[in-house]
Amino acid sequence: MSHLTILPTVITDLELLEETLLAENYLVQRPGLIKAFGQDIYSAELVATNRSGLQMGWRRDDDGSLALMLDLGQTNDSAGHQTHLKTILRAYALRSALRSTDGATFTPSLTTTEQQGAERAMS
Repeated sequence: MSHLTILPTVITDLELLEETLLAENYLVQRPGLIKAFGQDIYSAELVATNRSGLQMGWRRDDDGSLALMLDLGQTNDSAGHQTHLKTILRAYALRSALRSTDGATFTPSLTTTEQQGAERAMS
């Protein structure tokens, strides 16, 4: 049996991104500077650093989305970068989806044909 979940992963909300990164135990700076290979330093609207020292930055693109800035030369662990990014994107998408349903109302309902079942469900 297959489970397919499709969540939006285009990052547009800087506050939601910051909230997501903090929940994932990243140190966040807004605005911040990110170092690239060598001595190059770039400004970013948000810079996140994890416990191992991996730095990721985001800057606003012309279309309003946030573009990731990541120096892949920081470590030899490209699979680790992918894992970190997948975790961040999934957590961001989940938070975004949950936030978009805040205005929606959900009223659980319970139907039973016997009195004893209704009493069990209510306790």
